[in-house]
Amino acid sequence: MKKEALLVIDMQNIYLPGEKWECGTILSAIDYIDDIIGKFDSKDVFFTEFVSPKNPVGVWNDYLDKYSDVAYDDYLNDYIDRFKKYLNKDNLYSKSTYSSMKNIELKNRLDKYDVIYVTGVTCDCCVLATVYDLIDMGKKVIYCKKGISGYTKKEEEAVVNSLNGLSPLHVVFKED
Repeated sequence: MKKEALLVIDMQNIYLPGEKWECGTILSAIDYIDDIIGKFDSKDVFFTEFVSPKNPVGVWNDYLDKYSDVAYDDYLNDYIDRFKKYLNKDNLYSKSTYSSMKNIELKNRLDKYDVIYVTGVTCDCCVLATVYDLIDMGKKVIYCKKGISGYTKKEEEAVVNSLNGLSPLHVVFKED
């Protein structure tokens, strides 16, 4: 039997309705993620949060210049309230890159699994970067379409289209 884990990527307040980086389907993604979490043993559920780099290099300096108004805002960078009940020191991993797999501790934990269910934001940035790194690790990725949000539906569809060539060998699209 293959070991399965759930990865929830960067579900932070900045993506909520009315915020600067609002994602169009975030509310339905929150509902979906809250439901799917209950289908996994808590030891098999992992969360990531994007934290602005303290010592940025290269283009990350430009990123922090451009987004200085949100980069270190405590509320905007905090996890969405609905998921806080699940968070603990053993399942929340911080990262200062798009891919969640750049957090070595998380990468090592997920390396013990065969199949990774992926949810979170944003579809064309942190989610996509993480999916590619999971594939490079040899993992089967279950792309939970209803649990992944982007800024627009068009962007969500574009990401799915770009991953279609990797399906079903590397990526399986979960519709429900």
